[in-house]
Amino acid sequence: MWRALVHGAFERIHAIAKEALSHPSSESTSPSSRDERTLGQARCDVALDLLLTGAPAGHDTAEGMLGAIRATVSITVPVLSLIGASTVPGELDGCIPIDLRTARLLAGTAAGWDRVLTHPITGALLAVDRYRPSAAVRRHLTARDQRCRFPTCGYPARVCNVDHTRDHATGDTTDAGNLGDLCRRHHSFTHRTPWHVENLGDGVFAWTSPTGRIYVDEPPAQNTTTTEDDTPPPF
Repeated sequence: MWRALVHGAFERIHAIAKEALSHPSSESTSPSSRDERTLGQARCDVALDLLLTGAPAGHDTAEGMLGAIRATVSITVPVLSLIGASTVPGELDGCIPIDLRTARLLAGTAAGWDRVLTHPITGALLAVDRYRPSAAVRRHLTARDQRCRFPTCGYPARVCNVDHTRDHATGDTTDAGNLGDLCRRHHSFTHRTPWHVENLGDGVFAWTSPTGRIYVDEPPAQNTTTTEDDTPPPF
């Protein structure tokens, strides 16, 4: 545990020191007031400020910008180690070993995980994604779907849940090709009822009812103008 605490403290001090050197105090604009400290000296000053005052008081701005900086620490732990099937330790920023108890504790309280997919034989990196879609992906889905994607449902997409069509836990991705907006009621259909949904691509979903009947739901038409030739629009 102490490795994680020390590493996180150093990363926060480092970030504050870099910000202080790149944005000197606005109280003086004289060239002679330029901060001549090295990064190491700035880190030392910031550490003393934090120890003595609880905030980087000697190098902060009136808006408290430096005090708002938080450390960003990358923790890598194999999924088999998380579930207790392996004893391979975790790593801090890819170089500092961390005990599995601490790694599990930090993983359990994380706001989100990046999944790193590796080759099962060579261990080479194949892809990186995250269970929770990014803000950009959410905006794309809201614009594409416009409403809940269960046939005939008109619930607005902006208040729907973003659902994985194919389960992320089994290796599928978090992207527009595997996501769709569903209201709370129809989201539960995919997990608690015999209804089955398949993403056919381009935002087209095929829903299979408990009786075996298939309903194809296409994304609503966009409010746009199209032409029949290749002439560019006049703007």
